[in-house]
Amino acid sequence: MPEQVLITIKDAKAHKFLKSLEEIKFIKIVADPTIGLSPKKKKQAKDFLAALQQAKDEGKGKLKLKTLDQLIDELKN
Repeated sequence: MPEQVLITIKDAKAHKFLKSLEEIKFIKIVADPTIGLSPKKKKQAKDFLAALQQAKDEGKGKLKLKTLDQLIDELKN
């Protein structure tokens, strides 16, 4: 089971340091844009990222999204 470690880097040279770490084969860098956000902002960010992924999937033909007219009709009922 892989072990996860959270590292906070407070320096402008962090990008160079992270690039060096990525060169090590057994290290994978995972960026979480929601770290440090309030719970409300974190939920908004995750909802936005999920919507963005749905749009990408629809563009690839993996998902069929509703049209605006279908959504309006659904909200009327």
